[in-house]
Amino acid sequence: MKPLAPALLLVCVACLAVTGCSSDPQADYCEAVDEHQVALSEVAASEDAGAVFEALDDYEELAEVAPRDIADDWAAVVEPLRTLEEVLEAHDVDASTYTHDEPPAGLDAAARKEIEAAARAVGAQRTVEAMTEVEQHALDVCGTPLSR
Repeated sequence: MKPLAPALLLVCVACLAVTGCSSDPQADYCEAVDEHQVALSEVAASEDAGAVFEALDDYEELAEVAPRDIADDWAAVVEPLRTLEEVLEAHDVDASTYTHDEPPAGLDAAARKEIEAAARAVGAQRTVEAMTEVEQHALDVCGTPLSR
């Protein structure tokens, strides 16, 4: 068994040197949170209802590097938002101007129903709780809020 130990050590050293596999997922995530904070702060400060879609790429990038303990919450935030964005685009509806009470002229009942279902998913308790979790996680673990 002793000959195996030096070989295993050599593999580990090679991995560290060549691939950078020593990367700390938590540190990488916190660095990403810090990098996206300005953009997310601008979106959070916006009064435009469609501004959240400007944050979607940032959210997806954070979700990709999120540690396991917060990955499901990121998915619960990103997926409904992406679905709503796709539904709005499919029906050529501007999220910034759409309202339930006054939908765009020419929007048929089926499209309106699809948009409203996607919007309900974004506002669902699971999505709201997940957003709270990712915000709190960034603050607690990274010491950085997602937005200022």
